[in-house]
Amino acid sequence: MSLEQVFVEQAEYLEDESFNEWHAQHPDESKILRKLTQGGAKLISGPRGCGKTTLMLKGFHSMLSSSDAAFPVYVNYKRSLSIEPLYKSGTNGTYWFNQWVLLKLYLGVYDTLRRLGSSLELSISQEEASKAASLLEMSNASQVSLRPLSVITLEEDLLRAAEKLNRSRCVLLLDDAAHAFSVDQQRDFFDFFRQIKSQYIAPKAAVYPGVTNYSSSFHVGHDAEQIDVWIKPERVEYLGFMRKFVTTRFPPALAATISSSESLDLLSFASFGVPRTLLNMLQELAIEKDGELVGINLNRTDVLRTIKQSFSNTKKLFTSLSAKLPVYSSFIDTGELILTNSVALVKAYNKGKPTERQSVSIALATDELTHELSKVFSLFQYAGLCIPKDELVSRGEKGRFQIFTLHYAALVDANALIGSKSVSVSEYVAAFSKRNAHEFTRTKAASITGALTDPFALSLPPCSACQTPRLFEDAKFCARCGTPLTTPSTYLALMNADVDKLPLTKTRIEKIKEQSSIRKIKDILYDQEHRALLGVDRIGRYWAARIVALAEEFVE
Repeated sequence: MSLEQVFVEQAEYLEDESFNEWHAQHPDESKILRKLTQGGAKLISGPRGCGKTTLMLKGFHSMLSSSDAAFPVYVNYKRSLSIEPLYKSGTNGTYWFNQWVLLKLYLGVYDTLRRLGSSLELSISQEEASKAASLLEMSNASQVSLRPLSVITLEEDLLRAAEKLNRSRCVLLLDDAAHAFSVDQQRDFFDFFRQIKSQYIAPKAAVYPGVTNYSSSFHVGHDAEQIDVWIKPERVEYLGFMRKFVTTRFPPALAATISSSESLDLLSFASFGVPRTLLNMLQELAIEKDGELVGINLNRTDVLRTIKQSFSNTKKLFTSLSAKLPVYSSFIDTGELILTNSVALVKAYNKGKPTERQSVSIALATDELTHELSKVFSLFQYAGLCIPKDELVSRGEKGRFQIFTLHYAALVDANALIGSKSVSVSEYVAAFSKRNAHEFTRTKAASITGALTDPFALSLPPCSACQTPRLFEDAKFCARCGTPLTTPSTYLALMNADVDKLPLTKTRIEKIKEQSSIRKIKDILYDQEHRALLGVDRIGRYWAARIVALAEEFVE
């Protein structure tokens, strides 16, 4: 089996046959799929790579195969940030974004009809919808010529399609819908989400924890139930799920060899509930011959090196938020310090304690958890750097505490467990497996933020005319000269970001810059047939495709 096949990371890029064969059942899959395929608006939440798309596609395929189920429509909105420049150009961004959302749904309806062997003339043809959506994704709204679409028209077409196939209701699976780092787009999307919800139409959307902005009229819990699909590494089913996730992809002989390995268990713990991260680490350890996967290197030294590199990539995902959410750039900088200090405190707590008393968490008193500090921990969740406990812990007069479990790879990277300079794979696995819920590291906000004078200052862009700092985030006009205040396009800023923002090794980035003309993210995306990348040492077709995928993910 080729490396390229085995290590496809994202579920939407898998062929249907592979998607069905490489099946590992989420511990809560039955409950989650029931909520995704039945009535009611739902939000599924979890960090990037934790399996949201996989669950949505499983729900989609199950509804397709059952004539008694709802009429399903699956749409991936991963290109939504490409619409964001229209908000900045004064081209009625809200209108065009809403049109694009509707266009993509019409394309989804046509896809479902095709899969079910049916056809129907809708309010807009498939060709018209495809052309208009593509033009909007290139910010060419002026070239779009079509009759305005509406939620009411879409509702009518959805119910006609369902009726033709003898389905009594519709389920809309809206993947990557709220992932764009544009506050205006997210709020407009949730306004649409509320409008489309009805007795016969149930929308379901995937959201990130920590960075999703809801419209003022949208209330999580009331307008939609939120379902956390992040598989927590302390669950008893965790290792079994991760082993199954890996072994279903690999050839049987290789799967049997690695499935009982403690090194695979350690890699699973270090992936911190994100299957895509585990897949990436195994890819780094893959042994290939003539492009075929023939083995996995599970040598202790190489496994630990790969875990450290993986954690570096996860941190890079967090720090990349400075470009995606520039207003919060100081929060990101402070967050790096908070993470470093938190790991150091856990390391000090663990020193000299037996394996069964190792801490992997910090605890903060709720009265110290300010809005700003909570925001940092929310951003940590987006990147998958920490997991908050659902319930607060009470310590009587000492108060109530919020516990945050730190990324296991961060603890391995800092040698924060056991207290020995040379920790064995078995010791790591034992420390993560034999978790004592009462062992956590109590700390204070001042201990993790350090001596910073203003750790949570908002980084607001100044007036473009006189460079006067704006007084507050929502200011519309300059307080000094009265010029209307504008905010630069996040999408264009990401396209122009340096390639060193991608989660690649320093050596690989240096080689790309030395041996090609690639400097910015857009250079990778505009590289026809990967010609520039393929001219770089040790980058073949597989790695060129993977680097392009990382660049696409960065701007999406």
